[in-house]
Amino acid sequence: VGSAARLKEIYTMFFRKLLGVGGVLAIAITLSISACSTDPSGTGTLQLNLVDAPAPIEGIESIDIIFSFISVHASADADSANVGWIVVMDDQTSEAERTFNLLEYVNGTSALLGEAELEEGHYTQLRIGIQSASITINGTTSDLTIPSGSQSGLKLTGGFNIDPNVITAITLDFDAGESVRENPPGSGRYKLQPTIRMIETILSGTISGTVTPDTLRTLITAYETGTTTVVTSTYADTLSGEYMLQALLAGTYDLEASAEGFDVATEAGVTVTAGQDNPDHDFTLTES
Repeated sequence: VGSAARLKEIYTMFFRKLLGVGGVLAIAITLSISACSTDPSGTGTLQLNLVDAPAPIEGIESIDIIFSFISVHASADADSANVGWIVVMDDQTSEAERTFNLLEYVNGTSALLGEAELEEGHYTQLRIGIQSASITINGTTSDLTIPSGSQSGLKLTGGFNIDPNVITAITLDFDAGESVRENPPGSGRYKLQPTIRMIETILSGTISGTVTPDTLRTLITAYETGTTTVVTSTYADTLSGEYMLQALLAGTYDLEASAEGFDVATEAGVTVTAGQDNPDHDFTLTES
């Protein structure tokens, strides 16, 4: 395949992937758009995940939480009336997508609560609104009494950093065993006093290298290993020949370098480690 045809094929596949509706998640669209920027944007991706610790309640079958919103702020002192809040989840999302059974997210299983593209910097507060909650024990479902503050927003502080072109995951460890209490003991009535721990993890890494000749407008593309599925792409700098593929989830990728009038160059099986750059993946192109 010639270079011009190959470039056209890459962009056709890429935009079909963005515009297709069958099984395409909003998260994939967000990541693809942000990752394909040719210049650092000063923004990074925040991903919020939910996990749980087991609840030692005899006969318990489910603890269902319906979130109303999740927002983040750079100030630990900001309240819900202040400006500067960035919404990660809101009540425009369907109730079904905001409902989570805590007991399902144990032993390595997690739920994606939402994503947001944030300006780089330090964020010190995360606020979670809980619309309602229920518990099912031995086939009987009852509402959980929740504090009034749960609806206006539970304030979690501790902070996390957003770096440019990096995917940062915040895992919310919702400890059901500590959060759900029988009140009073022996009454069969339960209340929710949320106990949530925040854990920060860098999920993505980068691949970098150079292209020779360095004056070419060379497109560097990362594919899912062994496929023609485009993950992300970027152009090499036409002054230095340097490139960096950013916000790649940890894993293995196949690389391709293509420029008009030159043969396509490839490299297979390039590994990305979260939080690290994999450098020195250099390409020398030859004229067709």
